[in-house]
Amino acid sequence: MKYSLLLILLSFQPVENNVFICGPTGAKKYHYKENCRGLTACRHQLTKVSLSQAQGYGLTLCGWED
Repeated sequence: MKYSLLLILLSFQPVENNVFICGPTGAKKYHYKENCRGLTACRHQLTKVSLSQAQGYGLTLCGWED
């Protein structure tokens, strides 16, 4: 029983989280919530990207969400 549970846990692929950034370029932060307070000044279209993609762009988590 212990080994089957371990195998089940190890077989799951990590789920890729999606985050929001302000516009396709020029963003400095990423946001977990589409209605984050840090996005109120955004004058561009919100773009949904994967967390790893946002981090690959060098973006960091919004201070309102950490």
